[in-house]
Amino acid sequence: MIRSLLFVLMLMLGCLCAPAQTMDNSGGGSPKTIEVFFDALRRMEINEAHRALQESQQTKDNTLALALLQSYQGRTQTFDADTTELGVDGKILWHLVNGYSNEGEDNENTVAAFQNFSRAIQLSDSYNRVNALKFSLTSMLELLRKQFFFGDEYFLPYLNHYREIATDTDDARILLLYEIGLNSNEKDDMSSEFQGLDMMRKLDSLFIDVSDERALKTKYYFEKAIQLKLEAKYEQAMYELRHALRNANGQPENVAIQEAATWHISTLHLLGGRKDSALFYWNRSSALSKKLRNKFYNERLASWIYKDMGQMDSAYHYLNESVFTEALVDGKQQRFQSALLSVENQTEKLKLDKLRLDNRRKTNQNYLIGAISLLLIGTLTAFFLHQNTTKKRKLAEQEALLEQQKVETLLKEQELVSIDAMIEGQEKERTKVANELHDDLGSLMATVKLHFDNVKVDKKDPALKNAQDLLEKAYQKIRGMAHAKNSGVMANQGLLPAVQKMSRTISETKALEVTVEDFGMADRLENSLELTIFRIIQELTTNIIKHAKATKANIQFTQHEDNLNIIVEDNGKGFDISAIKRASLGMGLGTIEKRIEHLGGTFTVDSVLGKGTSILIDIPV
Repeated sequence: MIRSLLFVLMLMLGCLCAPAQTMDNSGGGSPKTIEVFFDALRRMEINEAHRALQESQQTKDNTLALALLQSYQGRTQTFDADTTELGVDGKILWHLVNGYSNEGEDNENTVAAFQNFSRAIQLSDSYNRVNALKFSLTSMLELLRKQFFFGDEYFLPYLNHYREIATDTDDARILLLYEIGLNSNEKDDMSSEFQGLDMMRKLDSLFIDVSDERALKTKYYFEKAIQLKLEAKYEQAMYELRHALRNANGQPENVAIQEAATWHISTLHLLGGRKDSALFYWNRSSALSKKLRNKFYNERLASWIYKDMGQMDSAYHYLNESVFTEALVDGKQQRFQSALLSVENQTEKLKLDKLRLDNRRKTNQNYLIGAISLLLIGTLTAFFLHQNTTKKRKLAEQEALLEQQKVETLLKEQELVSIDAMIEGQEKERTKVANELHDDLGSLMATVKLHFDNVKVDKKDPALKNAQDLLEKAYQKIRGMAHAKNSGVMANQGLLPAVQKMSRTISETKALEVTVEDFGMADRLENSLELTIFRIIQELTTNIIKHAKATKANIQFTQHEDNLNIIVEDNGKGFDISAIKRASLGMGLGTIEKRIEHLGGTFTVDSVLGKGTSILIDIPV
């Protein structure tokens, strides 16, 4: 009874405080579906947007929404429609479709895109379509961001408008990503400055629980990489850029990040003195780039690279080309800026009309709020009595939950002890077998060989010669097995040389080419940790040989500060991850995962049928 009464009161207050909504759905459509669709687009969840349309009845609005999805992902759509027959949602969609279809290098098209996005913002604002307004604002911000050297004054009105209507954590993430972008500045000579360290820490906390599959997480990795680059933390920046590039691959909505990340990787190689690698990634960046703005950046980067390589003719050529391109884009931008003024004036008038309407509504609200205040006070007294009883019940439930958590923690600790014992037992067994091979069987073979050499028969007998050769090969084989079991290279030189030696041995068979890359692996790790990591890589490589049918494999180590990142990739046949999980992680992956968890690390498997497998391991060191 109390809850019902409170609900009614809160509903009344919500109606008083909520912005007035003008419902206009003439022309057919599904407002709820379109709002869910816009909410998914705002969060860059393309699959959710598709599902929202598939689960609703087919209408003209849904057809427009599908055209918008295709335009948003870079597949330009044209959609002829009589806008007089469309409702509010249909008109918003129509303007957004035309906005994305007109994005490009042509100045007139860019102005048309700006005008369409502005109209979508005005309609969404006037009719209180909140999710449509959020997406329209991000569409405008992305359009402005793609221009050449726009200042903050063009972004801030739209960024502040978004801030006024922000309601959830995803809004906070989106706003902070744009704010950090505005606070980062990389100059023409690759010197830099960054004014948003506190914002970056806040962004880390907002994205800590966000999955890598989300397109927003890709933007986070990219912005974090740029911040690290501006702080001259080049190895860490390279690590985050590779992560962003890996995520952006296969996300059409993040194709611009794929282009920019490749360009920045080239500059990082150049800053590190790796001119050949810088030129390699510059070629990839040039191949990916489509827009005139990116052409300028690639030409300017080429002039830096060739200057460092001592090829001054090529450096001058690209510098001259970049100056010409910059002048060309500057002219386009000036014409674009002058075209914005009339649209901005219309937006300001719309805001003034909306302010007057809000003031009139608030006056009416004050009268109604006074009328229900007395009723609310009496209800609150009963509510607090009810809350006291509820609080006692919740405390009892929390105590029971704490006991359950203690039991789960104890079981987890026991499992870790078991894994520890298993690993220790495996290594002891390896050492025991190696010692027996070397000391017992090795000695026995040496004695047999000695006796055999003293046999008083014709030394030139071919049978005797073959027997001696076979004895010698058996003896050397036993010695090799003993050294392999003891991980001889591991003890003397460390993890990286051991993995490199293993890769050379496998590559010599010509059946599988294994390459090893390392970044920041200057110092050795603790001996037992090195041995555990080596065994893990050894087992993953064995899986590739046995199951993947691959021709190439790559093992990559990246160490920065107190974290070691390992990536093991192959170009094999791949496998269905969900099927493997249902089978409790086959091919020894379950044991490997438990080992890494025991080390406090994370273990991620990414595999696509027919396209190979990537395994990502992060271990604190």
